Amino acid sequence: MLTHHRFAIPLLALGLTLGLGGWTAAQAADPALPAATAAPSQSAPAKIDLSFPDGEKWSAATEREKMAYLLGIRDMASAEYQLTGPNPKRRTLVEKLVESLDGMTLRQIMEKVDAYYKTNPDRQKQTIFEVVWFQLVVPKTGPAKIK
Repeated sequence: MLTHHRFAIPLLALGLTLGLGGWTAAQAADPALPAATAAPSQSAPAKIDLSFPDGEKWSAATEREKMAYLLGIRDMASAEYQLTGPNPKRRTLVEKLVESLDGMTLRQIMEKVDAYYKTNPDRQKQTIFEVVWFQLVVPKTGPAKIK
């Protein structure tokens, strides 16, 4: 059992890396994407924006981009939940995230986030993840308790 767990994390990391590499290749080959976004220019290094997306970016995003963002959150949570199980040894947000969003479709989550930003135009700087956490997770599970 210990040997199995010892190899699980490196194998998951390898799988995620290969999956992301395949996703990048699929995006580059997608004819629906503009040529400028399909492949970065070789002459200048591309700047990567690692900031957390907020309501301004959410409102400007297409439905496909919104669903992809939510799919990423769900897949990350599902992968960690599968690795750690329902009773993780370390403190994590994943258990509450998985439990509270269980049974909701990505479209339902997207509609709730859309509705939040529409009814709270003064909170456009709040990150998407904060909206998901405080509007969808906390009402179902209560605030996180520090162990």
